[in-house]
Amino acid sequence: MKIPGLACSLLLATVVPHRAAVAAQDVPCPTTLSHLSAKVESDYAGFFLEVRGARRAQYDTSLARLRTRAAHASSDGCLALLQDYLAWFGDPHLFLFQSAELDDSEVVRRQHAVTVLAFDSLAFKARLARPDVQRDPIEGIWTDGRLRAAVEPEGTPRSGRYVAVVLTPDTVGWPVGAVRARFTRIRPGRYQADLSLANFARRRLEADFYRGDLLRTSPGMWGREAPAAALVPGQLDPADPHRPTLRIHDRAAIVAMPSNDPAYAPVLDSLVTASAQALQSVDVLILDLRGNEGGSIATVFPLVPYMVTDGQAAPPLLDQASARMLSSPDQIAFARRAFGPDTSAFVRALVARLERSPGQLVPFLDPQSPPPPDGMPPAIQGPRRVGVIVDHGTVSAAEVVALYARQSARVTIYGEPTAGALDYQSVSIIPLSPEEHRWYLGYPTLARNDRLPAGGMRGHGIEPDVHLDLAHLEDPVGWVERDLSRR
Repeated sequence: MKIPGLACSLLLATVVPHRAAVAAQDVPCPTTLSHLSAKVESDYAGFFLEVRGARRAQYDTSLARLRTRAAHASSDGCLALLQDYLAWFGDPHLFLFQSAELDDSEVVRRQHAVTVLAFDSLAFKARLARPDVQRDPIEGIWTDGRLRAAVEPEGTPRSGRYVAVVLTPDTVGWPVGAVRARFTRIRPGRYQADLSLANFARRRLEADFYRGDLLRTSPGMWGREAPAAALVPGQLDPADPHRPTLRIHDRAAIVAMPSNDPAYAPVLDSLVTASAQALQSVDVLILDLRGNEGGSIATVFPLVPYMVTDGQAAPPLLDQASARMLSSPDQIAFARRAFGPDTSAFVRALVARLERSPGQLVPFLDPQSPPPPDGMPPAIQGPRRVGVIVDHGTVSAAEVVALYARQSARVTIYGEPTAGALDYQSVSIIPLSPEEHRWYLGYPTLARNDRLPAGGMRGHGIEPDVHLDLAHLEDPVGWVERDLSRR
C-alpha cells in the first residue's frame, strides 16, 4: 500500500558507504576538518539557505576556533571537535557517521585490550530488586539482540559515570564480565556513551533514555530487561528493541513503534494482519512513537487505514512541490541512485535540473508537471478514537507519521513536542575524502522549501494537542487510554 502524494523526499533514505576493512590510518585532524566543512558547505542546503549575514560571521568564528583546536587534537579529540562542528547547525539529520570497519590486526589488538571485571551478577540483580535503593534510570540489565549487559555505577553513585558489563555475549570474542560500554551522564536522561561493537569497533555517541525501556544511541538501541518494575508488559519486543509490538486488551489496541526502519515493516504488517478483526472492533487505538528513531514513513503503512479519515488531505507542512535540492556532484550522484532507476524519466529530469544549476537550489519535482495527488488511502472502520504519543525523541519519519495522523478527525496527539527534524530530509552518508576511513558525513539531501529558516520547525518540533509531563507521568499509555475513552 502506498500513500498518494508521499514521495521518497519524505523518507530517511540512508545510503551507508561500504568498503573493505583497511588498516588504521589517521589523517591529520586539520585536514579532516577541512574536508568535512567543504562537504557541508557544498552539499547541505541548510548551509546555503541559513548561513548568511551575521550567521555567516558566527560560522566563520566558530570554524576558526575549531581549526585552532584541530592543530593539537588526538584522534578522540578530533572526533569530538568534528561533532562540535556539526552540532553548531542544530540539525538532527546532520551528523558524523563512525565507521565500524577494522582490519584483522586491529581487531586482535582491541580484543586483547578489553577490560574484564569480576562481576557478581546475583548481587547486582538483588540490588535491582530492592525498592529502597535510588538508581539512575540507566542502571539495569539491557539487551541488544543476543547481547545482555548490566549497567551499574562506576565509582561513587554521584559520579554520574556508569559501566556496561557483558552478562551474555553476542560473539565469542566477548567474555562474560567484559566492559562493553561506559556512560557519563550529561543531564537527566542523556549520556555520553563510549560504546564497543561486536567486532570491537568503538563509537563515541550520545545515548538518550526514552519510554522507561529504551536507550537509543543513534545508530543503535538497547532495550531494558530489568528491573521488571520499570517495564510495561508487552511494550518491548524481548528479542529486538527496534521491533514494533501490538497488544490488545478490553476495547483498546496499543501499538508501540521504537523505529520506522524499513527492515521492520514486515513485522508490523504481520502484526496488523493477524489482529485485523480485533482492530476493527476496538474503540481505542494508541500509537506510541516515544523515542522513535525514524526511518521510513512506509513502515507504518499497514496501520494507516485504522487512523485516517476518508478524504483527508496531506499536511501543508509536507508540500512536496516546495521541496528543493542543492546541486553539487555528491547530490547529483545521490539523485541517480536514490529515487529510482537512473533511466527513469523522473531521475533523468531531476539530474538535468541539477546539472544545469551548479551550486544552486533546484525544484525536486518538475515545476511543469502536475502536483502529486494529496489523497489518503480509504479508512478502515474500527477504532473511533486514536491517540498518538510523541516526545522529544520522536524524530524524522516518525514526525511525518504524527503530521499525517493529526489531519485525521479521529486522532489526538499527546505528549511533548517532537525533535523537529523535517526542515531538511532524506539522508545520504558520504566519505569525507578517499583517505579518511574512520568517519563519514551524514547530511540531508532535500530542503522542505527555499524559504527556510522562515517557518522552520527546529527548536520546537510538532506541538501535541494534549501536553503531558512524560518524565513524571507513571503510566502515559494508560492515561491516554482513559482520556480517549472519555472523549
